[in-house]
Amino acid sequence: MEDEHFEIIGGADGPTSIFICDKSKKQTLPQRIMSFSYRIKRWFIEKSIRSGVHSLDEVEEYIKSRYGFVEVDRTEFEFEYEETRTAFLFKYRSDLAQGRDIDLDFDITDDAEEMLIRLNEKIKKEKEIADSIPRDVFDIDFHKYVKKGKDNDDSMHIIIEKNNDYLAAGAQGSKKFMKMFNSVYKDIYKYYGVSEEDIQNKTERYKDLVIELSR
Repeated sequence: MEDEHFEIIGGADGPTSIFICDKSKKQTLPQRIMSFSYRIKRWFIEKSIRSGVHSLDEVEEYIKSRYGFVEVDRTEFEFEYEETRTAFLFKYRSDLAQGRDIDLDFDITDDAEEMLIRLNEKIKKEKEIADSIPRDVFDIDFHKYVKKGKDNDDSMHIIIEKNNDYLAAGAQGSKKFMKMFNSVYKDIYKYYGVSEEDIQNKTERYKDLVIELSR
């Protein structure tokens, strides 16, 4: 297993994931072509970006008036709120958990089952730490907006967290509906926009825009 590489990726709006990659395998010709095509596409997208910024309050109004998104009551996404609060606590205010750090040091010889057990323990401990910190000390301004399609299985959602300028989205449904979602979300992200300073300094906001437009 010496050629395998472990990657641990934690998302603010989802559980942490582990990916095991075999680095000994070289990319195939189709994979290299796809990678090259993506880099070319990304280059053109970066060249097309112009400055223009809107606040998340303005984004809220935009998605409601232009696309008909409706805000969901907090009781319907309590788990997502708690999960995001925990992730943001450790990302933006790790000082509040100082002295209670959780190590996630995997050994290359560990099997996948053992890693998942330890990962679940980490998630559980982080949640316990987050729960122990009062909401008046740390909290998030979390909002979820939903738009339904004609089919009951078609739905898309926009996540907005205002304290840390976070914008995310997701969808499920038919291929046609997913294609519409991709178009809608790209438009929303372009409306959110970037400043000239973001473009010049290649900030996280700028990088996120490039990634979203490149999908």
